[in-house]
Amino acid sequence: MRIDSPGLTTDLDLLRLQGSTVTEHGDHLVVRTEANPTFWWGNFLLVPSAARSDEVQRWTARFEEELPDADHRAIAFTHDGGDTAAWAAQGWDVEVDVDLATTSVPVAAEVPDGIRIRALESDDDWEQSAHVGGSDTPEDRRDRRLVFERRRAAAQRGLVESGRAGWFGAFDGDRLVANLGIVRLGDLARYQDVVTLESHRRRGIAGALVRAAGEWALEDPAVGRLVIVAEDGGPAIGLYQRAGFAEVARHVGVSRAPA
Repeated sequence: MRIDSPGLTTDLDLLRLQGSTVTEHGDHLVVRTEANPTFWWGNFLLVPSAARSDEVQRWTARFEEELPDADHRAIAFTHDGGDTAAWAAQGWDVEVDVDLATTSVPVAAEVPDGIRIRALESDDDWEQSAHVGGSDTPEDRRDRRLVFERRRAAAQRGLVESGRAGWFGAFDGDRLVANLGIVRLGDLARYQDVVTLESHRRRGIAGALVRAAGEWALEDPAVGRLVIVAEDGGPAIGLYQRAGFAEVARHVGVSRAPA
């Protein structure tokens, strides 16, 4: 199955590295992550087309057939556009994601005073990373989210220990206030999970992390392009464009939370 989006192809590569299975069924892929069943975008269908209004029931039924134990519903489409309004009208959340890429070390302002950038290493670093990942979750759902974030942090740490990835944090004293990862995948390196605590946003911290991770990835002469994915219309796109990234593709994801 041909997929032109570097964001989606690297998503699949990353999931495979973390133990997920990707099964092709001719007109779609099924992705399963048994180690983390609450990971929506580790348990989803990928359809090589745009979203269509006459296929809502078809793909919903297919998801339920392939992933019968999932509480959520998640389907990705490789093409932008299509009739996403029909999905939204039936209770699905619609997100358009933008793939951006650069062949150079990202540009960034100086690290803010009092902030130290370094790789995540200790058990405490990774536990803090899980909490940062779930920091925007409402209080009544935080315990469930923390289970997911700890599983995800364990998978991320496995990638780091394999030598394929670097995970970098911004520390205000001993407190982790932002982090991200980057994974080398042949001639591409893919950024992952850029998160900053609300109290430390708009201070240039994310940009400093993006640069640090890019420098690390490009130390490998095999890596020729850095790839990052951001939500269309979100505040991160401007940051990445100022850092030197340019748009290369778009794709759509539709999802529905557990009832």
